[in-house]
Amino acid sequence: MILRDVFLYPDLVEFHARRKDLSSIKDQTRHIGNYLRRHLDKLKFHSNEFNRICIIGTENPKDGCVNSCGSVSVYIKFNMDECLLVPLHLRSDYYSDLMRVGLKKCAANHQIPIDNLFTWLDELRKNGYKNEWLFKEKKFKNYNLKCRLECNMTIENFTLKLRVSKNEDEVLDKIILTTPPDEIAFHYKFKDIQIEGEDIVVTTRLNGENERILFRTPIF
Repeated sequence: MILRDVFLYPDLVEFHARRKDLSSIKDQTRHIGNYLRRHLDKLKFHSNEFNRICIIGTENPKDGCVNSCGSVSVYIKFNMDECLLVPLHLRSDYYSDLMRVGLKKCAANHQIPIDNLFTWLDELRKNGYKNEWLFKEKKFKNYNLKCRLECNMTIENFTLKLRVSKNEDEVLDKIILTTPPDEIAFHYKFKDIQIEGEDIVVTTRLNGENERILFRTPIF
């Protein structure tokens, strides 16, 4: 197996009654988890035990385990009320520190690329938790167009931007999608850039007649 994901979230059973706070915190941690995932995709670290690390916050940490789905659970000390008192602009540091605690605990019992993971966390913090990447770039020579889909993920949301240049001059710079910062919320909503008739279209991963197109704009 190849290690692909690091998740951080409060214990789903322990904090079940606080569903709104639980969901909010899970979303807020994903800009960090996503950054690690994209670096892990390049590293391709082989593990004989699991392909994801789940760092679970709980009032009473217990021993972790590897389940049959290829996931290792690592339990760390966590207080939800304390977490929610941390100002939003400082919460990325708070979540990053919790991830370090969990990863260090995981590394004590399992082989993981701990040095790489800590280096990436350092880089992300140094860059102000800027998590941006180019999803796709396509050139349409017949129209002298270059189109780019650019992603940005923060503690608050995920945005997808379409940038279009014609003869090297930018003619469009527009956010065409905003979702919660969760891959499940945005992954299926965009796939490709195409020319259809007289329009530039951004397609989704869906096949429904009214769901296939995310965004459409006339060719410049």
